[in-house]
Amino acid sequence: MTRPIPVIFNPPFNPIHEGLYIPEELLVGYDLADPASVVRTLDYRCFIYFEQQGRTTVADPYAGMMQAVHDASVARGMNTFLATHLANGRRPVSIMGGHREVRGSSTYRAVAKIAKLLSEHGFLVASGGGPGCMEATHLGALFANADDAEMATAIDRLAAEQAALPKGMDEVLTQDDKSKQWVIDEEKAVGLAKWMEPARLIANERRSLLKIENESLAVPTWHYGHEPFTPLATHVAKYFLNSIREDVLLALASSGIIYSEGRAGTLQEVFQDTAQNYYRKKNIPITSMVFYDTKFWSSPADPVAENPPKVHLPVCDLLYRLFVDGEKMTKLEFDQFIRFTDDPGEVVKIIIDNTPPLENVVQALVGVGMKDFSAEQVAAASVKAMAFTGN
Repeated sequence: MTRPIPVIFNPPFNPIHEGLYIPEELLVGYDLADPASVVRTLDYRCFIYFEQQGRTTVADPYAGMMQAVHDASVARGMNTFLATHLANGRRPVSIMGGHREVRGSSTYRAVAKIAKLLSEHGFLVASGGGPGCMEATHLGALFANADDAEMATAIDRLAAEQAALPKGMDEVLTQDDKSKQWVIDEEKAVGLAKWMEPARLIANERRSLLKIENESLAVPTWHYGHEPFTPLATHVAKYFLNSIREDVLLALASSGIIYSEGRAGTLQEVFQDTAQNYYRKKNIPITSMVFYDTKFWSSPADPVAENPPKVHLPVCDLLYRLFVDGEKMTKLEFDQFIRFTDDPGEVVKIIIDNTPPLENVVQALVGVGMKDFSAEQVAAASVKAMAFTGN
């Protein structure tokens, strides 16, 4: 059933937001007894506003100004959050992957395992904050230093209750071409709530157990607002402009990026990071690019061995040609920093072994607005970081 909705003229958000969002704030307005109320949350009302105001081609200068002020406020909150983690020796690592990865799949479980291990070894994990592999990232952090069996049980719960992201999430909010009336499809909205609810419950159950190693950073955007953010993240830096969000995700990856199976969005992130490594200055260290699932990232699909055929994105040879043949890396450097593996434990070892000095991490974050640490702060934080990784 669809129902018409009015145009939102006044921003539903506070443009000068204090700190980062937490999931509970973005979900204000949600009523468990009324699943369709998911479209009345702060999060979804911001998406409606963004869509109705013209997305990135904002017609109203006031709306554009409010969105820009909001994104700047979120960036400041994120920098304060990151400064706290850096002061405790915790360096950020980004995990990228597809939003359609089914809960409970082998890839989903592997990503959760990688995130759990990274969190336990002194890293702050970050992702695009959506479903699939992104959700698995935050689940893993949430269970850092918990028993592996507890995390496995949580994944089993998610898979049993709502394994796959419902189709048609981009059809919850639509506009009639002729009348220009905006409408909500409440049946599809209920599907969105059913996907979100089991993750929200798990996050609530873990809240009293949270320590700094369980914190994680989600960086979603209302540009893809039809795609739900994961309630399993403890902190959310949600932006209106996707271009800012992509810059942030890459800056967060100064200690390395891990790529799990994905499609166009993940591939875009691969080549954004490739460009940063390719054009890096001489004094800037190479950022590790770790590809989980060797066959997916290095070999073409085999229609005989794989039934049904599976999409592969074999970037290995292309990256070699670009970096080594293009004389931007030696073969030794390529073999050290551009890695392909099927072992979650090896993923974490590669990140630890290749982690740059903390001052380089801080330098990368200055590029997205972080105030530079003093030499004394960097030195003190480096001691704590070495306790985790030895470098």
